[in-house]
Amino acid sequence: MKRLSSASLCMIAKNEEIFLGTALRSAKSIFSLRDIVVVDTGSTDKTKDIALEFGAAVFDFKWCDDFSAARNFAASKAKNDWIFVLDADEEVMEADIVELEDCFADNHTVGSVTRIELSDKATSNESRLYNRNNYRYEYSIHEQITPLGHLQKVVQAVPILIAHHGYISEFGRVEEKLRRNERLLKNELSKHPDDPYLLHQLGKSFFCDDRDLPQALACFEKALSLSPDSRLGYVYDMVECYGYTLLGTGQYEKALELMNDYAPRYGSNPRFRFLSAHIYQNNGMLVEAAECYESCIGADIADYMGITSFLSYYNIGVILECIGMVGDAIEMYERCGDYQPAKNRLSELCKT
Repeated sequence: MKRLSSASLCMIAKNEEIFLGTALRSAKSIFSLRDIVVVDTGSTDKTKDIALEFGAAVFDFKWCDDFSAARNFAASKAKNDWIFVLDADEEVMEADIVELEDCFADNHTVGSVTRIELSDKATSNESRLYNRNNYRYEYSIHEQITPLGHLQKVVQAVPILIAHHGYISEFGRVEEKLRRNERLLKNELSKHPDDPYLLHQLGKSFFCDDRDLPQALACFEKALSLSPDSRLGYVYDMVECYGYTLLGTGQYEKALELMNDYAPRYGSNPRFRFLSAHIYQNNGMLVEAAECYESCIGADIADYMGITSFLSYYNIGVILECIGMVGDAIEMYERCGDYQPAKNRLSELCKT
């Protein structure tokens, strides 16, 4: 089996015995064991034992409330200058080794992988591959790969798909992690109060599972008032979260204003069109909503959430029901497959 010869895998972990074996087993498909570094930040379970069983080089690091410090320490222990970062509660699902090798031609390139959040099937792009001679991590929480000196960061998509297990609710870890993240983010914001990225991340923490939507609104609104570059991936994510937060707090007209403001930039994005459809729907603009949902169906994106298929069909069905087109609504629900809310509506409609 061909493996990468140009990069080392670096992980930091604490009390990850539930997930670590899966992460390391998946990483073995890409990296040789001699190129895997696991930095333990104070485990009291079998995390270190599991890492050693897999043949990883294991190092201790005294936790100091700084993820970047731990990640930079891990990179310093690697055999290669190219570093690939995987969290202990993640798993490599797919990787094209041949294509990956081509990414090492330019030491200034940062590789961005596709990451699936298994709790809700949402996808994101994450910078995970970099050369330690040109980059290091900064920020104590939601750490970022940052150029050294005056270099310009150059990001390129790489053919790696990873899955994140850690926020799946049955493992009971979400609240603990969110509280920790909030504490560290607030500490960072005390030093950088006008950093839109930090405000975005704090807002997302409040937004998660509708924990505190008013606080989320305050964070998103302040961050957007600072006019961050809309070309940055996190800015789109923030606009989307802000839009759903406005809907969640009943501010439908304000959500419509947000949609109109950002449509010139994000209007071709199916996820933005899906948000727009929700906004139209909540403002009683049902024709516009149905058209937006329809435009999402079959869109050429990696969609693990269902917006390009059953979710859009379902919402069109709801709209058709509302205007009395029950037969057409049934057709939409039937296209949703095993989506339970659609099956429930079909069951109800078949009774009448």
